Amino acid sequence: MSSAYAFEGEQYVVAAEARPRAVRKDPDGSLWAEFPLTLARDTPPGRRGSVHTVLGPRPAPRPEKVPEVPEDVPGFSMKPDPMEATSVAEFIEMMRRYRRWAGDPSFRKMSLRVGTCSAAGFCEALKSDRLPTFPLLNAFVVSLGGDSDDFQRWATAWRALDGQAPGHSLLLVI
Repeated sequence: MSSAYAFEGEQYVVAAEARPRAVRKDPDGSLWAEFPLTLARDTPPGRRGSVHTVLGPRPAPRPEKVPEVPEDVPGFSMKPDPMEATSVAEFIEMMRRYRRWAGDPSFRKMSLRVGTCSAAGFCEALKSDRLPTFPLLNAFVVSLGGDSDDFQRWATAWRALDGQAPGHSLLLVI
């Protein structure tokens, strides 16, 4: 079955024997894919199939506003400090604690807040025994309401531990 699409006054259909590319699944379960199109007049009449109306692509979801996380009362600083981590395992544990401190939002909620990282990416980072990628760490801190000072601490701790990762030279902090 093929569909006809109008674009700039011309009718296009999905190319014969076309295979989907860039298949992705939305959070609501909808599947999206890219297909090559050809002009409808260049397609033999028997290959055109049924015609469907296309309303156009859905707009990209706007990231949710990240709620402000209140600070602890004076004298009770419960916010995990990534600078205390001396190993990758401790760093990952600090990430888990930071998420709990920020209200323990779901991975999906975190993903919707930043719009650049998947829920599965956040979940995998907290299950892994490896340092997350720098962009994922950035999205993680932002999705939990962290400010630039928070991210600076996380980035510094990440850089210090990145030197300990296999295949990297050891970074000595004096």
